[in-house]
Amino acid sequence: MLLAAASRLAADEGPAEGIRTQVERLREHGYITLHGEAVYNTPELAAFYEQRAFAPAWTRPGALAELQAAVRDSARDGLSPADYHPDAIAKALAVRDRVSIDLLATDALARLMAHLRRGKVDPATLNREWNVDPRTDTTPLVALLDIAFVGPSVSHVIDQQRPAHFIYDGLVTTLAAHRAIAERGGWGTVPAGPTLALGDSDPRVARVRARLAASGDLAAGGDLASEVFDADLEAALKAFQDRHRLTADGALGKATTEALNVSVATRIDQVRANLERARWVLGGLGDSFVLVNLPAFKAYVIRDRQLVWETRTQIGKTARQTPTFRSDMRYLVVNPTWTVPPTILKNDIVPAARKDPKYLAKRGLVAVDRQGRPVNPASIDWAAAATRFPYTLEQAAGRDNALGRVKFIFPNPHAIFLHDTPSRELFAPDERTFSSGCIRVEAPLDLAAVLLEGSDWTRERIQQAVDTGKTQTLMLPAPLPVVIVYWTVSVGTSGVVRFARDVYQYDPAVTRALDAPVRRAVTWR
Repeated sequence: MLLAAASRLAADEGPAEGIRTQVERLREHGYITLHGEAVYNTPELAAFYEQRAFAPAWTRPGALAELQAAVRDSARDGLSPADYHPDAIAKALAVRDRVSIDLLATDALARLMAHLRRGKVDPATLNREWNVDPRTDTTPLVALLDIAFVGPSVSHVIDQQRPAHFIYDGLVTTLAAHRAIAERGGWGTVPAGPTLALGDSDPRVARVRARLAASGDLAAGGDLASEVFDADLEAALKAFQDRHRLTADGALGKATTEALNVSVATRIDQVRANLERARWVLGGLGDSFVLVNLPAFKAYVIRDRQLVWETRTQIGKTARQTPTFRSDMRYLVVNPTWTVPPTILKNDIVPAARKDPKYLAKRGLVAVDRQGRPVNPASIDWAAAATRFPYTLEQAAGRDNALGRVKFIFPNPHAIFLHDTPSRELFAPDERTFSSGCIRVEAPLDLAAVLLEGSDWTRERIQQAVDTGKTQTLMLPAPLPVVIVYWTVSVGTSGVVRFARDVYQYDPAVTRALDAPVRRAVTWR
C-alpha cells in the first residue's frame, strides 16, 4: 500500500509543480493563456490550489464530464457556454495536458457558479447608482470549490447556485419555449393598417391568426386562413394583449400590431436580459418585500412569497428616469407636505417662475429661508435662481399637494419614494412615464392598509387620519425591503409570463454585455 501511495505521489509531482508555476504566473501577470483562452487572476482560484498544495483537483471519475454537461446546459439560463472554456478544455484533453485541464476546468467552474449566483454582468457597469448586493452571507467561493470535489457531485454544487425562485424558473421555461418557436421558423408579421375588431373581414386577419397560433395564443386546429375576425380570435388577441401589458380590448390597433411584430429573436434576447436581471436580485430577496417593476408600471406587495396586493404606477419620464435600487421602508406619512427637490426646482419651477410672477401662488408653493421664514416671491432674483437658490420651496398638505394624501418613505440617495398624486387621470394610459422620478401609486391608502397590517392602523383609521388634514407619521410594524427593478419580462405567481416595452431602452446594453467575451476575473459576494 505504501509503495502504491508513493507511486501516485510521484506521478502527481509533475502536475502539482506545473499548477504552482501557472498560479504564480497568474498572480504576476494578471492572466495566463492556456490553449488559446485567457484565465484571469482570481484570488479564490489561487487560494483553492494553495490549500491543496497545488495538487490537481479534477481526479474524480466523471467530475469533468459533469462540468462539461453543466457548461452546455448554461445556455438554458441565457448564458453563453463559450465563456466556460469548452474548446480549450477539449484541446487540452486531446494532448493530455493535465495542468491546463485542471486550471481551465477550475476556472470554468468558478465562472459558471459566479455567473449563475450573481450574474455575468456587473450591474454597476451599466448603472453606477446600482446598490443591490443581496449576497452578503454567501458561502465563500473557495469553500464551494472544495465542496464540489468532496460533495455528491460537481453538478449538484453548480445547480445550487441558480436562484431558487418561481420567477427564475418561469423565465428559463419561457426562454426554452421561444427558442423552440425560433427553430420552427419563428412567426410572421402583421401588416399595418386600420384598426380591426370583432366582425370585421380583412386579409390581415389571416396573418393575425397565423401569428397568434405560432406563439400559442390561438389554439391549434382552427381555420388559420379565415379572414373573418371572430370571437375566438378576439379572445386570443385579448390574452396576447394582457400578456404584453396592453389594453385588452380585443381589437387590432397600432400598439397591438407593433407588439405582434416584435421578432422571436428579439423576445429571446429580452428573456435572456431579464434572466440576468433576476440573477442580480432574486438571490438576496427574502420572503416578504415591496417590488416595483418600472416598465410594467406596477407595484406589488409580496408576503411569504405570495402576491397579496398590486397597483398601477406612474414612473419617471424618459428624460428623468426612475433609478433601480433597494432600500428599506420604515414609515409612511399621511397628509405630507412637499419640499421641491433640486431637479424639479431647476428644470421646472425656476423657468416657470421667471415667466409668471404668480406661479408659486398658483401652485400653492411657499419659499422659506434657512430659518424657515416665508420669503416674498417678488423679492427673489429668479434670473440667478438656476445657479444659486438660497431658499426652500414647500407645498402645504392638501388635496392638491404634489404628493397627494400619503407618501411612503425608504431612505435613499436619489430622493425617490412612492406617493399618491392628484394627477389621477394619468393612470389610464398603458405606458405611464409621467413623473420626475418618484413613483406614483394608484391606490395609496389601500397600500398603506396592506403595509400596516399587524398594527392598530386599519383602513378606516388611515382614512380618518387623512380626513383630519394633519400631517402624521405612521410607523410600519417592521422594516420592509423595497426593491425597484427593471424587468421587461416577468413571471407572476400564477405562472403567466408578461412582456413590457423597453421604455428606457435598457435591454440592448444587457444583451451586449451578456454576449461579450469575459474580460476579467470573476467576483464573488
